[in-house]
Amino acid sequence: MKTYISTKSILAAMLLVFAFTSCKKDDTTEQELITTVVVHLTATDGSFDQEFEWDDRDGDGGNSPVIDEIVLPANKTFQCNVHFYDRSKTPEVDITAEVKADNVAHLLVYTVSGAAVTITPDDTDDNGKPFRLETTWASGAASAGTVKVVLRHEPDKSAANPDVTGDVDVEAEFVVKVQ
Repeated sequence: MKTYISTKSILAAMLLVFAFTSCKKDDTTEQELITTVVVHLTATDGSFDQEFEWDDRDGDGGNSPVIDEIVLPANKTFQCNVHFYDRSKTPEVDITAEVKADNVAHLLVYTVSGAAVTITPDDTDDNGKPFRLETTWASGAASAGTVKVVLRHEPDKSAANPDVTGDVDVEAEFVVKVQ
């Protein structure tokens, strides 16, 4: 008995193979979950060294984040380093090195409201564009307000205002008191 395979059957089989091989998950584009933002401030005169956390382990919509209040002495200058973690996993995952390695695709944006705090960038990305993982904070007179820290992904750093471009990876707002 002779068996004939039609051209349609061969094409259908090839399409199935193509469909299954082309639907593979691309792990290189998967974004990390950021549950915790840590602002580490060190006074340039050595009189102050503290970390402040914004922690939202259950993500958007669940419980409110747990947020440390940033209390700074007046009229001081501080070196600031921001760190990012995924604490939904055990052990926790420090994402800071990944953000730093991919600095061209990331931008930190700080918005100060009410508090007498000025934030100045100390770093740039590999292309000389803004990055702001490391900054200098200068406190002024006694005051109270907020500092919002936003990590943006794939911003247009050549735009007139790159601070509003790209996707938000995480947004953390801290109450700040200068005293």
